[in-house]
Amino acid sequence: MHPRERPTTRRQFLIRAGTVVGTLAGADLLLSACGGSAKSAATTTGTNGVLMGPGGIPLARRDHPVTLPLYSDNEAIAAGMDAEKGPLQLFNWAAYINPATVKKFEKEHNVQISITTFENEDEAIAKLTSGNGTFDVWWTTVDLVSRAVAGKLIQPLNHSYLANLKNVWPALQNPYYDQHSRYTVPYTVYTTGIAWRTDKVKKAPADYANPYDILWDSHQYAGKVAVLDDPREALAMALLRRGILDVNTEDPALVNRAQKDLSQLTSIANVKVNTNDYTDIPSGSTYISQSWSGDMAGAPEYLPKGVKPTVLGYWRPDVHAETQNDMIAILRGAKHPVLAHTFLNFMLDNQNGLENFTWNGYIPPLNSIDPDKLVSQGYIPANLSSTIVRQSDFAKGVTIDALTTEGQALWQNAWSTFKAG
Repeated sequence: MHPRERPTTRRQFLIRAGTVVGTLAGADLLLSACGGSAKSAATTTGTNGVLMGPGGIPLARRDHPVTLPLYSDNEAIAAGMDAEKGPLQLFNWAAYINPATVKKFEKEHNVQISITTFENEDEAIAKLTSGNGTFDVWWTTVDLVSRAVAGKLIQPLNHSYLANLKNVWPALQNPYYDQHSRYTVPYTVYTTGIAWRTDKVKKAPADYANPYDILWDSHQYAGKVAVLDDPREALAMALLRRGILDVNTEDPALVNRAQKDLSQLTSIANVKVNTNDYTDIPSGSTYISQSWSGDMAGAPEYLPKGVKPTVLGYWRPDVHAETQNDMIAILRGAKHPVLAHTFLNFMLDNQNGLENFTWNGYIPPLNSIDPDKLVSQGYIPANLSSTIVRQSDFAKGVTIDALTTEGQALWQNAWSTFKAG
């Protein structure tokens, strides 16, 4: 089953992430349950104004990359060991890996893979910290990595097992949130923009001096307009519309103004708040929606019979688009750590990454994938070429990163005010 056909998708996981880690209790759970303490979970401002997160680890930013610490009681495995017999235990979002890719790994390495899925972050963190689950490999996000490291939930990687890391974009071989890829390898990349039905909307985003204004000029489409049900994404869009590029700001004046701007959409267009862009735009139940690039790349499959993909449009800025990537890590308690490294290396293989992309719709950051050929090769319709994420797009983008505990509360309160009407 395609991931977009699941009742809860990878994208819906992300919306819940903003709520769960937005509270002090949620932020502390991952750290304290893994060996930290509530005291060490407090966030402070370090030297030169750098924001500090749990365990005294600085919060990573594009202009302040962070090398995650190593600990003497949580070391990487030794080199040169044989892979265990398995089964390899994967802990992943529901339907976020191609079943054919899994079967290929099993066949090549003569092992079994067992996949346990989670539908939201609450469930995932509870299971990881309860001791009730024994997993080897975990799919995670930028905002959780430093907490997982501080709590010693994930183990450092031994790069001697990861020869295929060289296949990855240079910026993600040495990512700002995990310098030297000490704990993670990248999985997929995406942008956030605006989707619309070209046959229903008179003016495209690019027809406006400020393309984001299409949402605030949508009174004639009332009831047919949506923003993503994600506090970080929706509020970040409101900030970007105002020219505020710091989408991780903890300035109450900026965040509260973004909330007020979003709230205008309720009176302007009776805005919907959901993550159904991938079905609602194709069906015509929504004409304009904030959207993720991977969702719109797969949207043509949801068009009614006889409707051509040319009715779909996707815009995101050429510069300062919101961009991000997901990643994979190996859990500290992994019973099959060598096999887990082998699996990570397998997913970084050029052909395996491409095959996985053809199923889940989100592009892996592999040098071998030529973005200029994805249309001619039939992976993406020409009119949706804007959903393609290039290395240059990633370099010019802005990223949603971890906040302090106080910042999380600020953003969540603004979102709650918007949602309350």
